[in-house]
Amino acid sequence: MPIPPPGTVKHVVIMIQENHTTDNYMRGLAPYGANVATNWPIAANPPTSDPPHDRHAYFQWLMHQITGAHVQFDTQAVLPFYAYLAATGAFLENHCSGFGTNSTANHLLLVGGQSPTLRNPPRAKPPPLWDMPSVPGLAADHGVAWRAYTGRSQYPLEFYKQLRGSPNIVSTAQFVADAQAGALKALSYIWHDSPLDEHPPANVTLGMNAIWQAVDAVVKGGAWQDTVFLLTWDDWGGYDDHVATPRVEFTPDNVQLAYGPRVPLLMFGGRVRPGIDSRWCSHVSVPRTALQLLGLPNLGVPRLDLDVGLADMVEPGRANPHPPAFGTTITLPPPPHPTPPPHPLPPPPSGPAMPVPRVILRNGKTLPPPNDAPLPIQPAPHR
Repeated sequence: MPIPPPGTVKHVVIMIQENHTTDNYMRGLAPYGANVATNWPIAANPPTSDPPHDRHAYFQWLMHQITGAHVQFDTQAVLPFYAYLAATGAFLENHCSGFGTNSTANHLLLVGGQSPTLRNPPRAKPPPLWDMPSVPGLAADHGVAWRAYTGRSQYPLEFYKQLRGSPNIVSTAQFVADAQAGALKALSYIWHDSPLDEHPPANVTLGMNAIWQAVDAVVKGGAWQDTVFLLTWDDWGGYDDHVATPRVEFTPDNVQLAYGPRVPLLMFGGRVRPGIDSRWCSHVSVPRTALQLLGLPNLGVPRLDLDVGLADMVEPGRANPHPPAFGTTITLPPPPHPTPPPHPLPPPPSGPAMPVPRVILRNGKTLPPPNDAPLPIQPAPHR
């Protein structure tokens, strides 16, 4: 697929929120032709609980032993800015969490395309440190300016030997000031602490407002036209989704690891082609797109380097209007009439599913494939 010429995009902003599936969040996109469920019970906001969503809960969901939290938020009522971004930007309706498990592995996929673990490291112990390649590290090695805006613990960048303690890792609160001042780096990552990360039982509107303020700051700083935003959610959070995702990788117990369940991915900015896009993509597509748009070479992680990416969504001659200013009234574009039918699911990625590969380190050595959440052995790779 075509990649826009160098210089078309000056800034890539990757924003990572927490724990919601596409069906759970994007019910309101059905009138625009999105493949989302529409008749599930409406979720309370704030949510009443934090559903189980680790590797074992995912296995139970995959085997249809549980449905997960079978509820949906009223998109227009509690997430109007996300509804606007999805209706006016690019909505990747078949985007998937990279792995079928919970947070840490999926955050690491978004930073560097691989993970040595399928669990969240215990908070009571010092964080592990792995010398893995990362997109921020690659940017630094090639003279591309970057800054990561994180919560108090610098999660998840604290797990990377090359990144831990970097002066380029700053508080999330600094992003608005940087963007408004026109000091946006070529590559930005944004994470929030609770409750602004939308992790249940947080009020999801609070997190949406934090994202809205960040986008508004880029507009005020004059960088909307040459910025591409990629906004996604780390994992399924224990929420149901009606689409079965392709089996691409599996663990030694023969249980699907990739792709994980669908999670929203919204891609927007001055030059992003709007519309509902139905291709299969996953969390490694996000950093791959950053490499494509910023003219960076391969990272050295095949799962990421071989991904097609999403740079074809950027059109050099396009000039999309910026979204409403923070706190103003949001008016969604009228949906098409009659309502278009959802796109059929595309064919799964070509080739057979593969065992999850070893983890590649910066010195050329490797670590064993992640297998620290073993499940009951299945007779053949499931799904």
